[in-house]
Amino acid sequence: MTTDEGMNRRDFLRMTGVSATATVAGASGAAAAQDGGNESGNQTGNESGNQTGNQTGNESGNQTGNQTGNESGNQTGNQTGNESGNQTGNQTGDSGGGGSGPIDYGGYLDDANGWEEGGTADETGSNEVTIAVGPNESNNFDPVAVHVDPGTKIVWEWEGPGHNVQAEDGQFESEIKSEGTFEYTAEEEGVIPYFCQPHKDMGMLGALAVGEVPRKEPAAPVTPAVSQGTKNLGVATFATMVSTLGLAYFFLRYGGDYEQ
Repeated sequence: MTTDEGMNRRDFLRMTGVSATATVAGASGAAAAQDGGNESGNQTGNESGNQTGNQTGNESGNQTGNQTGNESGNQTGNQTGNESGNQTGNQTGDSGGGGSGPIDYGGYLDDANGWEEGGTADETGSNEVTIAVGPNESNNFDPVAVHVDPGTKIVWEWEGPGHNVQAEDGQFESEIKSEGTFEYTAEEEGVIPYFCQPHKDMGMLGALAVGEVPRKEPAAPVTPAVSQGTKNLGVATFATMVSTLGLAYFFLRYGGDYEQ
């Protein structure tokens, strides 16, 4: 009995030791597994987080960069366009003298021979300009008016007899002659009207437009007028059409007997 109990006690102690060892081993394995799992999880999480963060950061950065670039580009473009437009508009307004139409000669050339509104010859950028005096035995200058820059040399060349060139304000005056040339360098900006003394009353007038000069406002669009005869014809045509339609309706509704 004692021997059996001793054997059972030893077996019990052995089994208890084995169980304890297994428990410790299991706990150690669980701890190791947990450490490994945590390390693996942390590594995976870090990699995934970094990848996701980088992707999100890149997408956010690109989106923000594009938005900032677009806004900056639009703002810069608008600012540049506005500055350019304002500068161009101001420059055009300054050179136009308040208008953007033809050069305003104050009515001086209204009776000039060979003149048409807006017929100024644009010679800006030229260093020298030649104007014919009395071409084809006429009493006019050709061209009648020229637009030049300050410092441009004007050369009048005689092609007809008995003419001269004389500025209204006395800036220049040539002798009356039948051939040769006369020169004048325009320095001051503005309009310089001139004439031929022997033929001024016959419309031999001209003008120099130097640099920035006054301009007229653009002409308003012309609305074609309808003549009274056209109006009367329209009314008569309308009345005829109404009468014809009325008679047609009357005969169709109340016409005679068409049976044979």
